[in-house]
Amino acid sequence: MKKYFLIGLFIIFVALANTTKAQIFLGEAFVGYNLSQVDHDHYGVMGFHRSGIQAGVGVITPIWKKNNFSIDLSLEVLFNQKGALQGKKYKDGMAYVDPTTGDTTIITGEYDLRLNYGEVPLMIYFNDKNVVSAGVGISYGRLINMRFSEHGVDKLKAKRDEFNDNEFNILADVKIRVWKRVKLGFRYSYSLTPLRTINYNEYNPNISGEGETSNEKLNQYNQLFTLRLTYVFNENPNSFVREEYRYTGDNPKYHDKAVARQLKKLKKKQEREARKKGL
Repeated sequence: MKKYFLIGLFIIFVALANTTKAQIFLGEAFVGYNLSQVDHDHYGVMGFHRSGIQAGVGVITPIWKKNNFSIDLSLEVLFNQKGALQGKKYKDGMAYVDPTTGDTTIITGEYDLRLNYGEVPLMIYFNDKNVVSAGVGISYGRLINMRFSEHGVDKLKAKRDEFNDNEFNILADVKIRVWKRVKLGFRYSYSLTPLRTINYNEYNPNISGEGETSNEKLNQYNQLFTLRLTYVFNENPNSFVREEYRYTGDNPKYHDKAVARQLKKLKKKQEREARKKGL
């Protein structure tokens, strides 16, 4: 399934890119800081306390362009860290007896889940003046490795088979140019497929041992916020100068600033040529 999905992404990307008259492919590199949580994780762990990194490369191309607005298609390959984290909630711990198995667990509230994914997002961006972009997309993720402990006890060996290796996500993204080829972005993602399925009793155990047990099943989902820096490799500097700041003869309001900038460049060029000639 993973192989066919990746092949399908590649075919869609190439086909759409070929619809543009001037095929411009720009390389990108990403680095980001993640804050994540897992919905319906054990013992009601709430909040985006798990931090991680996001890093990777991508390619982006316009598929439609008019004046200062364009629609761009992006394909990325990322290393992405997700999961959930909670420290000790109960200093001395509390004993919980499983009503089904009779096993006793010392409840401390500690929860540590780290999930490392290889991820392939496909994004479509709406680009205004090549300064601000907003996009939506989907991604496929493959679980590379993980660590998992509850109440200070390593559970990875016992629980690893419960976790799904494959994940599909929905994404939303906004980014703004902050300096030349550098952009600052904010991305949100939520998994469309469950990370794993647990019993309701695991999510909300009856510490006192009173009440009835439940056979209800709960799906766990990854939720992620990312602050990202993007560097575009082969972008033409003229492409990220807003049109109104170019000297075109149409907009006198901006002529002085544009002319001064061009004269400054010309002066530097003349100085370099003079140095080469030894003048």
